[in-house]
Amino acid sequence: MPSPSSSSSPHRKLLHSLICWAVQRCRMSESPCRLAVSLKGPSDPAASSALRVSVSDTGVGSKLEEFLELDALARETPLEKWDGTLLITTTGINDKAIYHYRFNLHENASSSTRCSKMSTTYKNNAKFSGTEVCLCVSNGADIDDFVLWLVGFARKIHVLRAANLAIELAIEQTISAGSRNVCLPNESDDTHLSIATSSIERLVSGLEDYALSHGNTCDKCDACCMNRDRLKVGTGSAKNSDRRRDKGLLVEIAIMVAHTASDLSCWMVNCSSSQVLHFQDFVPCPISQSSFNVLMSMDWQSFGFKLKGGFMDDEGNAVLEWDNLTFARVDIAIHTYHGIVQEWQRSEPDKYVVRKALKLALHNLKADHAGEFISCHGKKILEYVPDLAQSIAGLISSSNDREFRDECAALLGLGSGQDISEGAVRSCIGDKMARIIEMGDGKEKAEDSAPPYLFECEKLDEDSPLLDEEDGDEDMIFDF
Repeated sequence: MPSPSSSSSPHRKLLHSLICWAVQRCRMSESPCRLAVSLKGPSDPAASSALRVSVSDTGVGSKLEEFLELDALARETPLEKWDGTLLITTTGINDKAIYHYRFNLHENASSSTRCSKMSTTYKNNAKFSGTEVCLCVSNGADIDDFVLWLVGFARKIHVLRAANLAIELAIEQTISAGSRNVCLPNESDDTHLSIATSSIERLVSGLEDYALSHGNTCDKCDACCMNRDRLKVGTGSAKNSDRRRDKGLLVEIAIMVAHTASDLSCWMVNCSSSQVLHFQDFVPCPISQSSFNVLMSMDWQSFGFKLKGGFMDDEGNAVLEWDNLTFARVDIAIHTYHGIVQEWQRSEPDKYVVRKALKLALHNLKADHAGEFISCHGKKILEYVPDLAQSIAGLISSSNDREFRDECAALLGLGSGQDISEGAVRSCIGDKMARIIEMGDGKEKAEDSAPPYLFECEKLDEDSPLLDEEDGDEDMIFDF
């Protein structure tokens, strides 16, 4: 199970673990599931009673062994923050009863009071499964920050648009936030989603909604959502193929670029940094050092991005900083998960698999939006195109050889036997140069294919008389 950042508060670590297990239980279920997180504080703000936390799901029943992983967290959490007690209610689809347990992680492993079985409720032949875990944590001064983190955490889970999972977050009677209910149904402005929609398509849909609503999926930015079709998206996926490693592990990456903000009042204008959303097994989690190194070492300049730097924040999130960014916003999501859900899996991705998925996403972005993600080197070359086109057009137009001018015009596709302005020749040459640069930009250096020609982008026919000419005529073909 992925663990939260070591700098996270005990409350956050605890909820991260409980929600992660609930999500995995839902994934193992063959039926649509509901995950609900509830926080209930004291009705009197002056009261010092604890905050009651409940995490429930309708997935497969849980095993008590799951909660043993919280031993280390219980030891490092002060008693005044959490007393180590969990109240667990669980049942499997084939169980005849609902079982209730009281688990005290502060007790010694050999203690008979560490795990107490409480009353049993019979299901009377009903068929259902699920788990609820309840605990009480201190209602301290930092509780508002904890609530804000939890709301953001739930919304990030929603980015993945898991096909069989609905999430609900209820917050009642907190000291300053009041009572509110945050329901995150699997709905989107992206109407093409269906049961058969692939996980990476769902990730793209969720990432678009997340970006267009500025990370707040409940209060959408109307100005931005009207321009959903203008977003540029690239995707890539890779999996471990080494039998000695975790062969079932998949890595999916989506990159979303907004070229221009739709509203100058929108905060998407000139957003020079990107927080990378990182998920493991359908749960937000800190990025691994190896994956962060992949992000920092990627050849972004080949795709028109200039990486200024990057860092990992206190929560373990990767933040990339861009230099001279020509786009309004860049969002990146990385999801590592097992295609077949099993118990007690750990999903630490191989850096080579992450690199492969990231490169595929960038190449996909570039291929689907030709001319919009030219490399930084290609952009520099394009700066010389107007002057070079002007020089060549001037040489052609100033020639006294009418046959030469007509032949150049024919090669440029402008026709012959008529007077053609120097401006038309310059424009045509400039367009062809730009097209050739874009065609060659970003191609693998190892490619042995012949480069395109200036005066025609298709290969000359073998019967063309131009192929029979000597070196003098070959000089008319400019190879870029």
